Amino acid sequence: MGKHKNDRIKKWVICLVGALALAACTYHTPDEDWEKNGRVRLLLDWQTRAQPLVMTYHFYKDGTGSPVVRRGDALRYEGTLPAGYYKVVVCNTDCENVLLETENGYDGACGRARQVSSLKSSPVLIAQPGNLYSTGCEQIDIGGEEIAVRELSPASLVRRLELNIKITSGETGEVVQCEKLTGRLTGLSPGVYLSSGKPFTSTSAFVVFESELTSSGVYTTIQNLFSLPEKDAGSSPICLLLDMELADGKEVSTLIDITEEIGKAFIENTFSVILDLTVKYDEINGLTVLLAEWKKGNEGSGVVDP
Repeated sequence: MGKHKNDRIKKWVICLVGALALAACTYHTPDEDWEKNGRVRLLLDWQTRAQPLVMTYHFYKDGTGSPVVRRGDALRYEGTLPAGYYKVVVCNTDCENVLLETENGYDGACGRARQVSSLKSSPVLIAQPGNLYSTGCEQIDIGGEEIAVRELSPASLVRRLELNIKITSGETGEVVQCEKLTGRLTGLSPGVYLSSGKPFTSTSAFVVFESELTSSGVYTTIQNLFSLPEKDAGSSPICLLLDMELADGKEVSTLIDITEEIGKAFIENTFSVILDLTVKYDEINGLTVLLAEWKKGNEGSGVVDP
């Protein structure tokens, strides 16, 4: 009797082991259903540019508005997605003073500079944007076990404008120091599209700043901006407003259009521009601004000093 019982137990064990082995051979995780899913690998080529630590990968399937979102590092993403045709936006989320909007489709994905004032006005006062990198991929076919591979080149969407302002006497030509030199840049774009890097053209924004006096007697300020619209986009001119307070409390102001000076450089994807200005002051004519020269800053430095 005991022998027959042991034989039955052995048979059950053999059957159970066989069933488990068969299941192990035929079972696949849901992601490995290659009729419904596919594998993708995105490689990011930064060349010599600065890069954030983490990037977010937004996959827009067949023109849908809301993306499938994946997290990856700054060099690559590899994973499985439902099969289909996708457009992809890749950007970092640790940007400064930028609100990311990614629920309006591939072409509508954008970053907006934080609005400083809650007042509804046009143009709007914005904070300086910073540390925003992005790139886009128009189409990638994901499906099957074979990995779909694309190499993309992210770029900084923030430009760096350095203003060096030298104030001289209109009568003697000597350097003049004031109590305070503040300013405003108008005609700026409040946002940028993540897939193309192109700025908004339908609305206008401005920033305000205070300059610092250097040991050489020159006032300097560094502003972070989105790229500038092209001339034929119907956008406002880029104007620099300077307010100078003299030692006796007198205040004088001037306004100059600098669209030509910085527009071409930024449109040509120069990420850093240095603009040297000479401001002549006399009691009769007030302030007169002259462009000394403009030059490219350090290429590829993005929004940080290399």
